[in-house]
Amino acid sequence: MRFRKENGNKSGLGAALDITPIVDTVFNLLIFFALSLSFAATSGGINIKLPKAASAEPVKTEQLTINLTKDGKLYLNDKTTTLEGLSETLRKNQNKESLVIIRADDSVPHGKVVELMDTVRTHGFSKLAIAVVQPPPEKK
Repeated sequence: MRFRKENGNKSGLGAALDITPIVDTVFNLLIFFALSLSFAATSGGINIKLPKAASAEPVKTEQLTINLTKDGKLYLNDKTTTLEGLSETLRKNQNKESLVIIRADDSVPHGKVVELMDTVRTHGFSKLAIAVVQPPPEKK
């Protein structure tokens, strides 16, 4: 930064302040926060395209979430597991009144979802829900 004019006049002080570094810093922060917000919208990094249902309702009780991706990967509360590992975890779970939400990709075969539901039901969980997204309302 230069505060003194170099024109030979020793009495005048120049107050020229270079704001380029400040603008660069603010611009970088803006990009950082914009990218952070876009990544925060994803659900734990598990890419699932839920089916649509007009009767979808939000759930606000204690829950276990099981994710089934289109490539057949199984997640329990965002942790990778297998069907056997899921059975073991469900067997150890003491609270059988918990709601179990199954989030299956819309391209997963129906039989896989039924098999998953059967596994959950055989371990004593009676409250099951299948996650869907509500389609936007139709414009008239």
